[in-house]
Order: sequence, then structure tokens, then C-alpha cells
Amino acid sequence: MLLSGSAMAQLQDNGKGSVDIYFVRHGQTIFNLYDRVQGWSDTPLTQEGEKVARQFGAGSKDIGFKKYYSGDLGRQRETLSLIMQSQNSQAAPKELKALREVFFGGFEGLPNNEMNTAAGKALGLKSDSAMTELRQQGKMSLTELADAISKADEKHDAETAGQVRDRMQSALGMMVKDALQHHDKNVLAVSSGMSIGIMISDMTNDPLKNKGMGNAAAVKIEYRDGKYQVKDIGDMRYVEAGKKIIDAADAKRSH
Repeated sequence: MLLSGSAMAQLQDNGKGSVDIYFVRHGQTIFNLYDRVQGWSDTPLTQEGEKVARQFGAGSKDIGFKKYYSGDLGRQRETLSLIMQSQNSQAAPKELKALREVFFGGFEGLPNNEMNTAAGKALGLKSDSAMTELRQQGKMSLTELADAISKADEKHDAETAGQVRDRMQSALGMMVKDALQHHDKNVLAVSSGMSIGIMISDMTNDPLKNKGMGNAAAVKIEYRDGKYQVKDIGDMRYVEAGKKIIDAADAKRSH
């Protein structure tokens, strides 16, 4: 899909060349496990979160990443470190503040259902569970959700969808430009689920963009001679492949 409007302001045509950017959601964290709001607030990965990061690393090793990026949140940094360890990469990772998750303002650290209920009320939804149900069904766009959260935040600090999209797409454009300059074909970026979804909100019509992404799920963005195309939203194939590789290695060591 060709980009238009505000997206074109962030995603510049960097000219001839091709590069694939793989955006990956971080591994499971304590707040993920406890179902609490986690934007710029941060908790460490659980054991399951560490495992799924290693699985993604093992399963995606053959892609041959040349550059590695993450946001500056601990869970993003930790996920990238485990991925690189699994790939025996000696590259120097780069941190970009722009790759952070959405900032949820006064809702940070609260149960997710409290934020969903407040956002639903801001949109005029009748029941407390309506927003949660719409989110689970993929019937609520992430941009509409983010703007509802921002509107409902009594602290008036939560980011709008436009703010998140602009910073994420700006980071994407920068990564593409750098990759083209250095002739890198494959780049990995660890970010967070909602910010990734908002980044691609005006880049594709695929309804999967509004579904929640699993931990260590991937979205592939192809750049080809000035055009961006979103592929494989919420892709878990690399985690699944990595699990098989690690399980086989563990079985071999046990014999």
C-alpha cells in the first residue's frame, strides 16, 4: 500500500534500494503476566519472556540481520540482548527512544481493565467490558483506542495516536536510510505491541493491524525503491522454529 497524508511526512522516499525491517514485540514481562498497563513504566521479563526471546533469536538467525535496534525500555533492551545472544551476534545494538511503547499517562501501572473501561466511557460505550471485548475481537482500531485513552487520562499526559505514529515512522525511516547507506538488507528492531500497531496503522489495510501481537511476534516491513509494504503482521513462525531448534539441541545434550 502506498503511503499518503501524514505518513509521507515521516517516511521519506530514500531512493533506490531494498531493505527489510523486522519489528519484534518484547518478551513477556511481570506486568504482562499481571495484566497491568505498561507503557513507559517498565518491568523485567519473566522466565517465559526470556525463553520466547531466545526462541525468536534461534528461529530467525538465518535471516542474517546486520543491524539491531531496540527502544530504551528495559524489557525491549533485555529482549534484544537475548535475541543477539541466541544468534551469536557481535554487532553493536542501537537504542532509540522513539521505539518506546505508547505512554499511557495516569493509567500507567493500573489494571488494564480500568484503562479500557475509562477509554470506553470516553467513546460513549455502555458497558465496562465493551472496550475489552472490542479489543479482543480486533474491532477497535489502535489509533482510536490510543486517542480514547489520551482523552480519558485525567493527568492529560497520555500520548495520542498521531504522536506515537509520527515518532515510530520517523524511526523506521531513519533505519531504512541507514541500512541503504550501508547496504544492509535485513534489520531487526525490538519495540512494543501497541506502538508497532499504530506505526503501521496508515501503511496497510490488513485488519490484523488492530489485533494484539503475541510476545516476540514480528511484523516485516519491506522497503523497495521508495515504497513501503507491511507483511506478516503478528508472525510467530520464528518463535515456533526456534522452539524446535532449542528443544532438539536440549534433547541431543541429554543423551
